[in-house]
Amino acid sequence: MAPSSDGLFAPLLGDPRELQFAMRVAFPEHEGAVAEVAIGHYYGIYRWALPGDIGYAQLDIGGGIFPRFLATESHDLQAIDFYGNLPLDVRIGNWSGRFMFYHDSSHLGDDYIRDHNLGNDSTTAQNSWDSLRSILSYDACRALRLYGGYTYNLAAYPAQQEQGSYQAGAEIYSGTFAQGSARAYWATDVQWWERTNHQPQYNSQFGIKTGKDGPVGRGISYFLEFTSGPEYYGQFSMYSETRLGFGVKFDIS
Repeated sequence: MAPSSDGLFAPLLGDPRELQFAMRVAFPEHEGAVAEVAIGHYYGIYRWALPGDIGYAQLDIGGGIFPRFLATESHDLQAIDFYGNLPLDVRIGNWSGRFMFYHDSSHLGDDYIRDHNLGNDSTTAQNSWDSLRSILSYDACRALRLYGGYTYNLAAYPAQQEQGSYQAGAEIYSGTFAQGSARAYWATDVQWWERTNHQPQYNSQFGIKTGKDGPVGRGISYFLEFTSGPEYYGQFSMYSETRLGFGVKFDIS
């Protein structure tokens, strides 16, 4: 039987580019509403014990897509990002780490290109990068998790994106309520990409997860979200956006 994909390294709840099954509606400042979908998951391949039984390591594989639609009458597909990940997860006590190679490719939607006359615009060119990412996480207690990491781009297009990023975040969990079937959480993630001169890319999410397995495990999460800074979609990463949103996530592990 394949091991659980989040048994050693729990998903980053505040990172919008964590592989997940989610739907959200957002309201960017000075713009109309947008709808975003996330379809992605990790699959555990093999787990083994570390020397001295101090912990475990696990190899996973993952992939996902992140399309974004404009809330117009025609519901144009504005952009879609494709991710492919190959993580190595490690857990020793309250410490866990994820070290992975990943590929991201970002594309504009055909309807968006047509409606905005972008056929010869540079934003329609290839936008992708291949990166090495490392994240170290610490479970300070049952109610608090802290993490930080660094991403190094091996290759990117356009070339000015051949730079890395820093990442840090925290997750706070409440005790259970509703007869042990729900708990609240607050997760904040901040990233600083060199390609945008380290301008903070900030996402904060407050949610309630139903399910009896705690922060990790099967359940449904309903959340409110605030996002500010450079956009997460590769085609628009040089543009900033501030927005409020809400959505739902389906945890299937």
